Amino acid sequence: MKILGFFGKGGTGKTTLTALILRELVKRNEGEVLAIDADANECLACLLGAEGTPTLSDMLQKYKRQREESPELTGIDIFQNLFETLLMEGEQDGYDMLIMGRGEGAGCFCAVNDLLQAVFEKTVEGEAYKYLLMDCEAGVEHIARKTSGRIHDAVIVTDASKVSLDTLKRIKDVAAEVGAEIGNYYVVANKTRPDMLEKVKETAESLGFKYLGTIPEDPNFTDIAYEGKTVFDLPDDSPAVQAAKKITDQLLSA
Repeated sequence: MKILGFFGKGGTGKTTLTALILRELVKRNEGEVLAIDADANECLACLLGAEGTPTLSDMLQKYKRQREESPELTGIDIFQNLFETLLMEGEQDGYDMLIMGRGEGAGCFCAVNDLLQAVFEKTVEGEAYKYLLMDCEAGVEHIARKTSGRIHDAVIVTDASKVSLDTLKRIKDVAAEVGAEIGNYYVVANKTRPDMLEKVKETAESLGFKYLGTIPEDPNFTDIAYEGKTVFDLPDDSPAVQAAKKITDQLLSA
């Protein structure tokens, strides 16, 4: 299974790129795909049209109740049964959806993060998925908590601002500090003027990251957002779709 994690400063478009890459994998029929919306805002589910899918935080509440009601069962048995049900309920057309959901209150995500980590270790890696795409929270939070510690390809979306470009180095530094297992680092530019693309490329390459290109401005996104449609409704000749095809080619050939 190839695990791709999508990172970046808030507002750079990492969720958009995650959705575009998933769209491309599904269109190509490249194999079983699992999409994990690990951002509490749940924007990926919206872009994919998977709103209403049960979340990991929903599962956590059920898990707690069943532990209290069935003390004779082991925690892992309850977890396995609930998670298998969660995956079935998350089946979409061409891919499976797994939503992290919100924390238990007042900004606490500890239990949900532990559950997400357990998903990787106990269940997801044993499933017959060829690709796992994870849309992470903005910044480096998931790496710092090690919930994204097993990533074959880290795809960082950035614009040309200093704050966003500084995030590239911070992600690499934090990954090293916590011992995250990340095979390759890639950078994609978004919301960036053509004359600033070279700056993004140079910064990426100076850190040892591979620059994959840019997502161009695409009026089709405005149209589908206004109409409440999804990335699957984008025309095949859409500029963003064409750019995602090229980026996907590079990711799959690595």
